[in-house]
Order: sequence, then C-alpha cells, then structure tokens
Amino acid sequence: MTSTQARLTLAAAVATLLAALTLVPLLQGGEWFLAVVVVVGVVAGVGAGARQVVRWWPAVVLLQALGLVLCVTWLFARDVATWGLLPGPDVVRELSDLLHAGLTVTRLEVPPVPVTRGVVLVTGGGVGLVALAVDMIAASLHRPAVAGLPLLAVYCVPAAVLPGGLSWWYFVVAALGFLLLVGSDSVDRVRSWGRVLGPSSDDRGDRTLGGPLAGARRLAVSSVLVAAVVPTFVPGLGDQLLRGHGSGHGNGKGGSIMVVNPILTLKDNLTARSNVVIVRYTTTAAHPDPLRIVSDDVFDGSQWSPSTGEIPRDNKVQDGLSNPPGLSQDVPVRQLRTSINVLDLQQTYLPTPYPPTRVQIEGAWIYDSQTLNIVGDGVTTRNSRYVVDHLAVEPTARQLEAAPPPPVEILNTYGKLPATLPRTISETARAVAGTGSTYAKALALQEWLRSTGGFDYSEQVDPPKGRQASGQDAVLAFLQNKHGYCVQFASAMAVMARTLNIPSRVAVGFLPGHQRADHTYEINLRDAHAWPELYFGGIGWVRFEPTPSRRSGPVPAWAQSPTAEAPAPTATATQSVTSRPTRAVTRRDPGLNDAPAAVEPSLLDRIMADIPWGWLAGLAGLALLGGVPLAVERLIRRTRWLRAARGTPIARVEAAWDELREELEDLGVTWAASWTPRALQLRLVTDHALPGSAQAALRRLVTDLEHARYAPPDGEGRDVPALRSDVATVVGAVVESGTIRPWVRHRARWLPASGLRTLSGALRRLDVAVNEAGRKMSEFGADVRQRVGRP
Repeated sequence: MTSTQARLTLAAAVATLLAALTLVPLLQGGEWFLAVVVVVGVVAGVGAGARQVVRWWPAVVLLQALGLVLCVTWLFARDVATWGLLPGPDVVRELSDLLHAGLTVTRLEVPPVPVTRGVVLVTGGGVGLVALAVDMIAASLHRPAVAGLPLLAVYCVPAAVLPGGLSWWYFVVAALGFLLLVGSDSVDRVRSWGRVLGPSSDDRGDRTLGGPLAGARRLAVSSVLVAAVVPTFVPGLGDQLLRGHGSGHGNGKGGSIMVVNPILTLKDNLTARSNVVIVRYTTTAAHPDPLRIVSDDVFDGSQWSPSTGEIPRDNKVQDGLSNPPGLSQDVPVRQLRTSINVLDLQQTYLPTPYPPTRVQIEGAWIYDSQTLNIVGDGVTTRNSRYVVDHLAVEPTARQLEAAPPPPVEILNTYGKLPATLPRTISETARAVAGTGSTYAKALALQEWLRSTGGFDYSEQVDPPKGRQASGQDAVLAFLQNKHGYCVQFASAMAVMARTLNIPSRVAVGFLPGHQRADHTYEINLRDAHAWPELYFGGIGWVRFEPTPSRRSGPVPAWAQSPTAEAPAPTATATQSVTSRPTRAVTRRDPGLNDAPAAVEPSLLDRIMADIPWGWLAGLAGLALLGGVPLAVERLIRRTRWLRAARGTPIARVEAAWDELREELEDLGVTWAASWTPRALQLRLVTDHALPGSAQAALRRLVTDLEHARYAPPDGEGRDVPALRSDVATVVGAVVESGTIRPWVRHRARWLPASGLRTLSGALRRLDVAVNEAGRKMSEFGADVRQRVGRP
C-alpha cells in the first residue's frame, strides 16, 4: 500500500466518524458512538491490511465486507455465533430480530430515540456501510471528492428528520471531515505536475499549513464557514438543513426531553430514577383508567408492535372518532371527560383513555379507525393541552360469559401466531385455562399470572440475549423462571390467549398515577405500563390485568374472578413450565416513587462485559509471537550498525555488505556464496534492471568491499550513514523493480527470513547448551558416586 493510500484510508475513517457525529441529536446519550468507532476501525484496518497483500480493489472491498459482517456478528450476535464470530442461520435470525426492533423504535419514537441494541445495530451497521463506501471510493478508486456523496447521505438523515434541522456547527464538523479527505490527496495530485512553486523550495512545505497549498486550504475553510453562517442572516435561504440554536430537542437549550418508549424499551422507563411529572390531568371519572398511548396488535414471534398502514388524513380527532370496534348498544357505558396537560413527554402517539370519542386539541392529529390509536401528523405531544371525551365501558360478567364467538376477520387478524411458537406455551395455556367459556379461560389466565401461579414482579430480569422482552423466547423464559415486569406479564397473557383462539393485543401507556389534594392526577415515567386487551363478541376490546397488584393496583370490576382464587393448574402443566426451581425474591415495590430504582447497565458496561477477553488475549499472544522474528531482525541490524560505527573502516564495509545480503535474501534474491562481489553486482543489475542511482550505490559498495579486503588501508573510508544510504537505495530499487512478488515483499517486511534463521540458530545453540549442561551434570554425578563408592 502506497503512502497516499494509507493517508486516504485514515482520512476516510476520520471523515466518516466526523459525519457520524451529526447523528448525535437523533440518539440519546453517547455510548452508541463506541460501536460506531469499532465498526469504522475494523473497516479501515481490514482495508489497510488487505492493500498490503492484494492490488485488485474488488478483492479489498470483499475482505472489508467480510470484516464488517464478522464485526457486527461479534458485537450483536456473539452468543449464537460459531466460536462467537462466525455467522450462521441463528445469527441471521438474531440480527434480523434486532434490526426489525431497531427500525421499529426509530419509526415510533421522536428524536432523540432511546439507544436499544437494535438501534445501535441500525446505527453502527449503517455507518459501517458508509465507511466501506467512503474507503472504497477514496482509497481504492482514488476518487476522494466523490466519497463526499455517502458522507452527505449521513448528514442528510438528521437534517431531514429533525423538525428544525441541524445546528450550523454540525455542518462545519462534517464539512471539515470531507475537506480532510480531499486534502489528503491534493498534495500528491499537485506534485504530479512537477515541482511545486511557492515561498519555500523545500518539498516538505507542501505538507504544512504554511506551504504553497495554504491558500487553497484557507479558501476551503472560508467557504465552509460562509456556507454555515450566511443562511442565518440572509432572508429566504431558510433553515431546512441548517438551523440556528434550535428548539430544544435532545440536549439543546430547550432542556431535556423525555421520551416514553413503546413496548420494546418500556423497562428503561420503569427503572428510571427521575420522578419528574410528565403528565397532569383532571377527570370526571371517580376511578380513572390507565391512559393508553398505543395498542400493539401484531405479534411476529420476536415482539409485539402496532400495525402499520395508511391512515386517511380526513380522520381528524377534532371531528370525532368512529365507534369503538365491536361495541354493541347492549353494553352499559358512561360518558366521561378528561383534561390532559402533557409536559416533557415527546411522542407521536397521543395518550388518552380508551375508547376516546372526540379530542379537542390543536394540530394535525388523526386516528386509526381499527385500533383508535391517535397519531400526530408532523406534531408531537410535548407541551400540549387537550380535552378528551371518552367512554367508560362497563360490561357485566354475565355479558362476558355469554359473549358470542368473535368474527372470523377479527380472529384471523388478532389471533395470528408464528409457526415457530414453542409448544410449551400453548400446552401451558390449555392446562391453565381449562375447558370453560372464553371469559372463564381469560379469568383463569389472569389469576394464574397475577396471584396463584407463583409469579414475581421484578424489573431486574432481562429477556434472553438478543430477544425482545415481548418475544416468544422471552415469554417462554418468563413462564419458566416466573420473574418479570409488566411487559412479560401482558405478553404472556396475550400470547396464551391467542393459543386459545381468543383475539388479543397488548396496550402500552400509563397507570392512572397519584391524585393530589386539588384532585389533579400526576404521572411520571415510572408509571409507564403494559396490559393485555382481549376481544369479546358484542363488547369489543376488554382490558385485563395479569401484573401483580403491588405494581398495577386492582383489576377492573369485570375482570374480577367470582372465586377468591382460580383453581391451580394441573401438576403436569406446572411441571412443563417450571423446569427450574422457583426462588422467592423479596423486593420493595419498584412502582413506588420512594423505591430505589434498578439501574440498567450502560451500553459501555454491556459491551465491556461481552468482550471475549480470552480470545483477545490469545490473538495478542499470537501477534506477539509472530513479531518475534521481526524484533530479532531489527535488534541484530541495529547492533551490527552500532558496532560498525565504533569499528574500523573494514568492519563498517563488511557490516554494510552483510546488511545488503540479509535484506536481499529476505526478498528471495539468490545470493550464492561462490559469487564474487562484481559477479553479484552484474547479476543484480541485469536481473532487476536497477536504475542509475541504484547502480551507482551498488558500485560504491562493491568498490569499498574490494578495497577493504584486497588493498592496504587507505584513510578512514566512508561513514555508517553513507553506507546505510547506499544499502537502502539498492534494496529499494530491487523492491520497486517489479521482479519481487507482493506477498514476498510483505513477508520480508513482517516475517523476515533472516530473523527466523537467527532465532532458529539461537534455539539450536540453546538446545546444544542444555544438552551439554545435562551431559556435564551426568558426568559430575557419576564422578561423585564413584568417589563415595556407590554403583
């Protein structure tokens, strides 16, 4: 790899990292940048190493892509990879699940989004692909200016997503990275025209800020500053891609913005330390129901998520919402009104009691007629005030017991289960629910999870690595371990209900919060909650509460069991889901404001804990072992020249000749001991087509050697720097002649044969010395035994 390629490789990596900094406003915290640094470093390192071995750029790109795949596997799917590194079908599924989860978070959340493993995969993998493209265009194809296109693509993501655009200094940072990339190639391109004219004739001036290219650099930097500053003062240019001080998103001047995560990251809110109030409301309900943000009705085996589809912009909530799905006129309802004030909560979904009938709110808010989810069309919930007219649906136990089967289209839509669902889940559901009515089965599931099944509410239990908290693997692990938080309770009941042909979904929102003396209710992040909703014919969606009461409070009146507790499941069913013994865990209620919050390990802590230090230590040992011949070779040559500097003129010439011989032998050049110096000179000039400078250097070395060996001493001779310069000139000419294969050159550089020979000779001498020492010890022992008269 030439010096230009090395410089471009480093500049491409730095430019990509600077462009990645523009993603800061989109993501919470800064720990995601660690994964980006690792991925970009792997792409650059593999590219630099590959160019040392091969010259065909597609092969270099292929090796970089392979390195990127291995790096992503190691970072995000190490537990299911072969040897923690090699991908297979399990790795593909794992990464697919994480990718889907990350894209879902980015789709549902408003920036800055929470940094989940899926989001880190989307960010790190995307930036890794950009780094691969930039490195390929700049270092492999030598088109650094064109490499600005993928860098611009990174910058355009936050510029297009953020409502107010990016601050001007993000543009400056990204532009400086691009200028660094272009400038890394500019000196060589200018010098290819000949000697650069300028205030200094020293070529080294080209590479300093004060050299002949200083004017170009000043012009480039000035252009960037003008592009960043002028739109702020010139009317009409606007601030779509650049903005001034912003509106306070993320960590800007407007303060921190709290984001309630969907079911994917609900645990982060439950374990949040902050008890800052994010919602205040008053209501005409004597006992308010939870505020629902969104209902997740699609279960693909890895997670629950809301259904996606086009919502007509005509479905404005100010005009009134459609009738609640499935609700008939026979079910008693009460008209209620709730006035809500959202503070530092930024969501695209609007928190309301279910089912809402009309919302008095400013802005473009539309609703999905199938789920009654309310979503903002370019607006968010932050600092919003609105009034919700809604219903209190109060079905009786008799109505639920006599509910007809759901329509076929409802069952087909809200009863889907993946083919890979573990059989244990459905077997357990049937054993727990029994053979009664749909209502009786729902109550049995709720009571078993809530009180009689031995389940414990805990926010310190993580789902299986790489699986979402609501996925089927997490549900199975929850049924076996019997420890989890509201997501697992709600997911387990909803999945088990679907195995019993009961349409179900999972709702995400807030518990009612606590009431103040002025009858105002207050909600904080730790009131975030998830619960299942089951569909009953003629009634519609009905809320159940399987999470234990110490977290969720009392169950709705219609969900109360007629008996004190539901009958325990059969022994067979219990044994099928409790393969491991249940351990009692006593904890303070994490739902209380004065309870100690469980701290989620940071992304940095998780990455550091997952690093295979054993593998790294082994690789480091191999690298050190592979570097021994190189170290030995460098030590020998350094010692040789030091001794020559203190020796006679003859010793200096002999040292230079030995140095030339060893370096050429490392390159595979034939060097017969019977050849005279002049014969070797002729062969080198002929076989490797040495240029004039190299021929003159070789001629001086041969003449010095002949005078030293065959002529009487004549003066002090040449000094060590002159001799070393001639040796380097000859060796460099042989390397550049094209007669030495690339892999031989790299072997000579990193694994020199002279170092191996010296190391092998030292080991043989050590072996001889050990054998000799053993022989002498044996002789000494025999002599001692003879002296004392022992055989």
